[in-house]
Amino acid sequence: MKKIISILLSLLFLFSCCTVALAAEDTEPAEASSDLAAALEGVNTLQFKADGTFKIMQINDTQDTENLNKRMKEFVRTAAAQEQPDLIVVPGDILNDIFLFANAKRVKQALNNFATMLNDLKIPFAVTMGNHDHDRSDAQKVSIQEMREIFEKYEYCIFNDGCDPFTFNIPVLDSTGTKMAMNIYIMDSNNKSGLANGYTGCYPEQVQWYKDKCDELAAINGGEVVPSIVYQHVPVKEIYQCLEKTTIKEANNAIFSLNDNHWYKVKKEYLVGDNNVVGEAPCSETFDSPSGQYDAWVEKGDVFAAFFAHDHVNNFVMKSDDGIIMGYNGGTGFAAYGDGDKRTIRMFDFNENDVKNFTTRSLYYRDVTGKRVPIVLSDIMSTAIFGDILRFLARMIFLTPWKGTY
Repeated sequence: MKKIISILLSLLFLFSCCTVALAAEDTEPAEASSDLAAALEGVNTLQFKADGTFKIMQINDTQDTENLNKRMKEFVRTAAAQEQPDLIVVPGDILNDIFLFANAKRVKQALNNFATMLNDLKIPFAVTMGNHDHDRSDAQKVSIQEMREIFEKYEYCIFNDGCDPFTFNIPVLDSTGTKMAMNIYIMDSNNKSGLANGYTGCYPEQVQWYKDKCDELAAINGGEVVPSIVYQHVPVKEIYQCLEKTTIKEANNAIFSLNDNHWYKVKKEYLVGDNNVVGEAPCSETFDSPSGQYDAWVEKGDVFAAFFAHDHVNNFVMKSDDGIIMGYNGGTGFAAYGDGDKRTIRMFDFNENDVKNFTTRSLYYRDVTGKRVPIVLSDIMSTAIFGDILRFLARMIFLTPWKGTY
């Protein structure tokens, strides 16, 4: 009898130990989630869906006044309905560079109308500044802070505290909400450089903010950097890694850069995927005094991809020498120059188990809406017109064909 009781007591003891162990295992995710919640208290975050996927839609260079272009609105609304993204990112140039008789009231109304269009989609969206938004801020005396406050009024617009009103980050939690699966940097790349050709790019304080934020997120993430993607308007100068200097006479795909007044051709081995369109030389940050932003990405090791806007007929993806994917979405809007009915929206598809191995694709206006658009004057009279004219003359003289798609 004692032997039976002893056996029963032993079994009871083992069962109680297992129960305690299982209970401890059950509480670990909750504790981790609690710790993460405490670390990210007050921070707006997003989350991967239950199936482990997350989708971003990039639109840019809509460049409207308060009268939003009807084709642009149809394009964005139809694409959003079809794709159902988890986040819409707008890396700048919401406002038109030719804003006749503009005043502060009209500029604010233009921003409100744009924000209303996105908010009505009931999809989270994040915005930053482009060079023409800075132009309007300077000319119409609407401060950058006032512009942010306009967007902050809208329910689905996401901001966090950052380096400046339009430079911040958005952590994206995994589907369980217990860890950061990805981070999104939204950067204000500022305006033209007063010192040289090209654009200012990010200021030193923004680059330092990025480094500090990377370290901060790594500390929350157990010492490991959080895989991150960057969205901003003006590209870093390292986008030129996929180009090499040439002459118009020698190349059949030469593009002229106003950054340094040289002709360039594409190094195809740098391009990723198909249907890459290199329609104009990148108007990147200045070559003469670069920001050091790209070098900071390499140093910190968290940024696996960076995507830009600004050059409306560029729509390509490349891999840099350091393994960072960089690319463009061409112009989405019809109020500025672009590529006819091949205006684009770029989609990004991520899986929480391997966010670095993402896929990206372009949506074209003619495919999304089923409508064709004739070439308009703004498409012909683009910022790339100088290079177009020189290339046209060279084709006449040297019989050199132009190929822009790879």
